[in-house]
Amino acid sequence: MPIPLSRRDFLGATTLVATAIATGNRSAIAKNNGAPLPTPTGSLVTRWDTDRWSLGAYSALPVGSAATVRQTLARAIVNNRLVFAGEYTDPDYPATVQGALRSGQRASRALIANGSGPQVIVIGAGMAGVSAGHDLTMNGAEVVVLEARNRVGGRVHTDLTWGVPVEMGAAWVHALKTNPLVPLAQQAQLKLIPSDYDNESFRDTKTGRPSPSAERSSNQLFRLLSQLENSWPNPNTSVASWLRQHGLPANRFSSWAVETGVVQEYGLDASRLGARAPTEGGDFLGGDAFVSGGYQRIPELLADGLDVRLNSPVANVDASQSNGVHVTLESGAVLTADAVVVAVPVSLLQAQSPSITGLSKAIQAAIGGIATGDLEKVILRYDKQWWGQETV
Repeated sequence: MPIPLSRRDFLGATTLVATAIATGNRSAIAKNNGAPLPTPTGSLVTRWDTDRWSLGAYSALPVGSAATVRQTLARAIVNNRLVFAGEYTDPDYPATVQGALRSGQRASRALIANGSGPQVIVIGAGMAGVSAGHDLTMNGAEVVVLEARNRVGGRVHTDLTWGVPVEMGAAWVHALKTNPLVPLAQQAQLKLIPSDYDNESFRDTKTGRPSPSAERSSNQLFRLLSQLENSWPNPNTSVASWLRQHGLPANRFSSWAVETGVVQEYGLDASRLGARAPTEGGDFLGGDAFVSGGYQRIPELLADGLDVRLNSPVANVDASQSNGVHVTLESGAVLTADAVVVAVPVSLLQAQSPSITGLSKAIQAAIGGIATGDLEKVILRYDKQWWGQETV
């Protein structure tokens, strides 16, 4: 029987994978017999932090917040017409593509159950938006999806510049046992490659030799994080403070462990990350896998047949009127509908992009109570495989 993984356990496992990825290259350097490393023939670099339509990678709980802020936004139905969708609204699978997909389905069903009307505008064609649009359409609604970018997918973005799919955003499917992404991946003819979290090693960056000190520090960190998960900490405490208070030493190996085990996973410095962040989320059952073949094909599959209008950024959403929702585009055009699903990242809501008229103070506070972490990728291309047989 599979052992349940909490979000904290899962993130710990992904850190070991990240370590193994780096380690593979480090040990390969030693196998290169000291020869100079070849020069890359190409590179791809993400900048989700400055991308106007993302302003970061994924959500996290900062100091002072608890998972109730996600629940507030998941349950909100503003004036019986406006609902939110996005990974930041899913208390069980936050910061994941699965959470985004589930949130779109939840938003759709909330409008249907509320009898909000047959004409619906969805703002955002990322995974949450196309999920909501697809579900609404399947239930008989007339849906228009407005997307600011020139493509669907949002932070699920497959780059084909090199003639092969390279994932610039999301790359994983987690909790395979119950994940609704699995049948969608099969329908999109994508291959899911299982990940082995037990294949780990810790090596010195200069010598390529095993580093017992780094391994001890990593093990100590995750023992403490396991205690943190079960301690119900004060939400006004940061992860960094909690770790110091519970005995994590101040040395370079501990700093490395925190950077790879906490900062790398949440995209926030441990001094900004709330102590409640590692405690949130449900169990991850069934293992995890990389997506091979183009992750973006899943949101494209859901968007197939929808009225998706690209290059259509929204300036304002007004759900306070009695005669429906009024959506004003940056072009000045105004669209009306019975209801609206706002499926943009929480960072855009905080930036008033779009602004939303008619939100209660409680909803505004919940929006302000979620941070957005940043995780960037640098992908290098070489003409020859110089790193031995290591694969990830």
